Amino acid sequence: MKLTRSDGFTLVEILVALTIFSVAMLGLAAGTINVIRNNQTSHLRASAINLAQAKIEEFRAMTRTAFSSVAAGYASYTTCPGTTPLPYLADCRITSNSPVAGVSRIDVRVSWTDYTNRSVTVSGSMAN
Repeated sequence: MKLTRSDGFTLVEILVALTIFSVAMLGLAAGTINVIRNNQTSHLRASAINLAQAKIEEFRAMTRTAFSSVAAGYASYTTCPGTTPLPYLADCRITSNSPVAGVSRIDVRVSWTDYTNRSVTVSGSMAN
């Protein structure tokens, strides 16, 4: 008895379909990994900015006398006072009479490492 019609798929057709499916899944996986990394980086950057702003507010909360005595110790980037949550490192710099006489500029640089070394600097000012 001779079959006149072929039923099913050939092995070559199945292998081609599996190859196309595998390439598509690898592309989706790579895209997902990229989205997760960008999301994590954005979260860490936002947390670093909030931390830097909080450090500036700590300086602004000081009395003028206390601030003046502390400011001399931060003429160059120095580890900020208080604790800094991991994975961050916060450095502070206070520049007196910048940009106007009687006004101090406060720079807080927060750095961390995720997939590469990153940092963000937030600046504020305070009257002496």
